[in-house]
Amino acid sequence: MLLHDLENRRGFFEIQPVQYKKLLTLMIEVLENVHKYSEYFDDFIQEYPQFLPEFELTLNDDGFIMVSRNPVRKEDRKALAEKIKLINTSNPDELKKIYRETITNGLFTEKGGAGLGFIEMAKIASNDLEFSFHPAAAGYSIYELTIHIKHTEP
Repeated sequence: MLLHDLENRRGFFEIQPVQYKKLLTLMIEVLENVHKYSEYFDDFIQEYPQFLPEFELTLNDDGFIMVSRNPVRKEDRKALAEKIKLINTSNPDELKKIYRETITNGLFTEKGGAGLGFIEMAKIASNDLEFSFHPAAAGYSIYELTIHIKHTEP
């Protein structure tokens, strides 16, 4: 539904084809990331519906800001933070090397949790991937990911 909504608003916001492709790719990666953790928070959400996953895409003068929020288990926070910090501190050549190593070393989980999505996000984002964890309840935190995407020239 969110991807379809973006497509419908593309003309209204005069989103150029290159920009649209970037936004679409980022949305898919971000939403897959939320979905990856969903099996862990189904029961949690039933008990605490105020912590349902959220997604925002905002347009401003500089470009777009994409924000997602979803529950994660507290024990997953460290690995998640380490993946993003590694991506944020890597230059493009290092990202290529991490990508190749991840694909060839078999570190994929059943849900694909090898961190490749973060590499794709970093390649498109205008700045570092911003993330934070906010207290929730019952062994969970709310993970917030913010990505800035500058306007592209027509």
